[in-house]
Order: sequence, then C-alpha cells, then structure tokens
Amino acid sequence: MLQDDYELLLKRTLEVAPDWLISDIQDILKNEGRHTGVSYVISQLHDRYSFSFRHILSAINFSDEWTMVSRERLSFIDNNIEVIVALYNDFKGKIGKNE
Repeated sequence: MLQDDYELLLKRTLEVAPDWLISDIQDILKNEGRHTGVSYVISQLHDRYSFSFRHILSAINFSDEWTMVSRERLSFIDNNIEVIVALYNDFKGKIGKNE
C-alpha cells in the first residue's frame, strides 16, 4: 500500500471512528493536560474497560451487558492503535492551537 493510500484510508477511518472513543480520548486529554503522551492515553483507555467495579456491579444485578461492552471496546482498542494515535495527534493539534 502506498503512503498516499494509507493516509486516505486513515482519514476515512477517523471520520467514522466510534463516538465513545472520540469522547474518551478528549476526556483523557482534557483531564490530564497538554503534556499527556499517546501511550498514557492508550493505557487509560485500557484501564477504563478492564475488569473493574462496574463488572462486579453488573454481575450482582445479573447483567452481562457491561462485560460485553467492555470486551468489545478493549478488542477495538487493541486492534486499532493507529486510529487512536491519529485521533490523539488530531486532538493534540487542536489543543495546541487553542492554548
């Protein structure tokens, strides 16, 4: 694949990126500030959807909805690191212009 094809594909992918991913990345960058690195953002995304108190509460209520959602989102995060990096760079560019 040529570089131009890759960039076009990545641009189109960013246009259809899931809303939850966009809002999570924006939230992490807003809370942690301007000097946050992409590896920190990825680790925070993993922390949000890894086994947590939400899983326990969901199990207590006999619901497996959160488990399925978190599993799908973790899979998406793991399989789309390039998209996360591109979103991060896009948002960091916007943050740099605003400050």
